[in-house]
Amino acid sequence: MDIAQEKAEIIKQVEKVNDASLIQAIKSLLDFGLSRQEKDEALEDSIDRGLSQSKSGETRPHKEVMAEIRTRFKA
Repeated sequence: MDIAQEKAEIIKQVEKVNDASLIQAIKSLLDFGLSRQEKDEALEDSIDRGLSQSKSGETRPHKEVMAEIRTRFKA
């Protein structure tokens, strides 16, 4: 069964549910899954941007960055 069929089957089952607690539990699971998916997509986008910047030479050497941080936060 492909994902579209699985979704359709789940929707049919949810439509039969008359228990408010069960509906709330399902909603909570969906909210959690969707927020995690959004975070995963944001992380992948960030990694892709970083790789693109690296390929186009928009990075600085680690030693240079660390020296700047040490200077900036010197006690």
